[in-house]
Amino acid sequence: MSDIQLAIAGDFHTAEKLLDCLEKTTLSFDRLCAVELEEFNEEQSLRFHNSSVEQVKLDDVDWSQFSYVLFAGTSAHSELLAKIVQAGCIIIDLYGLTALISDVPVIVPSVNDDELVHLRERNIVALANPQISQLALALKPLSDLPIQQVFVTSLVSSAYFGDQKVQKLAGQTAQLLNGIPLDSDTPRVAFDTVPSNVQDDEASVPFSKAFALQLAKVMPNLTACTTFHSVQVPVFYGTSQMVSLQSEYPLDAVELSEQWKQQGWLTFNEEVIVTPVKNGEDEENNTLQISQLLSKDENAIQFWSVTDEQRFSVAFLGVKLLELVLNY
Repeated sequence: MSDIQLAIAGDFHTAEKLLDCLEKTTLSFDRLCAVELEEFNEEQSLRFHNSSVEQVKLDDVDWSQFSYVLFAGTSAHSELLAKIVQAGCIIIDLYGLTALISDVPVIVPSVNDDELVHLRERNIVALANPQISQLALALKPLSDLPIQQVFVTSLVSSAYFGDQKVQKLAGQTAQLLNGIPLDSDTPRVAFDTVPSNVQDDEASVPFSKAFALQLAKVMPNLTACTTFHSVQVPVFYGTSQMVSLQSEYPLDAVELSEQWKQQGWLTFNEEVIVTPVKNGEDEENNTLQISQLLSKDENAIQFWSVTDEQRFSVAFLGVKLLELVLNY
């Protein structure tokens, strides 16, 4: 494939993870550039296949020089999207800023790839929210079954909200362990939990609407019967989900586990329960980890899943979505 001019627009750490995933593909580029949506530090430089990656400040970028943009911006950068499309670029929206727009497809790679047929309506495709992606990949083998009810409890880490929240968790933890109390008006991150939909950018979008509309674009048959609970926990990295589901007909846990074993990008653990910390320590294995598969009764099962929301749910799946777009 030729004539690919790719811009990665985001912060340094996200760009670094995306480049790491791109190196594991066979893709090559006529031009590869990092656009600093958040200004990089002087010592922060990026490399791709042992070569330096061009880094451009946001005020200096000419979007018309690119054909594709991996866009990892927050709501503060949403006004850029129209400008980038007008310049002739196709946008892969990694944080789903456009996911609630009716004619923008929301994709979980390998689950609903056929929705790319709508790509050209706005030249934007959105990657599903990490919580949606994690659930959809796990439920992919059950997508054609008559599921009656799905309950999902997501325990989201600080990294889900970005590096600033990670730094805040580290700072508050150190402060409290040293016996220094926090100011009374400081939102607690360390040693505390809170509904995640009242945090940061997620507080500006109705939680139920955001998840229902995204799920409706990815797995429409599950929209009406799925209930999400999402809680921010004092963990640095890794999103965990406890999922319980009920079907009209018997569910075979052994058959499901065998299907998971055959599924790409997923690791099923029969004996070991994988936690966010264990998953984060295994830097070589960047997959969706599923463990503790239990049969509650013949029509009901539950399981535990863990992903790295940055390396897997954003970077890895984002690059997979880019490959789908390039091959479309």
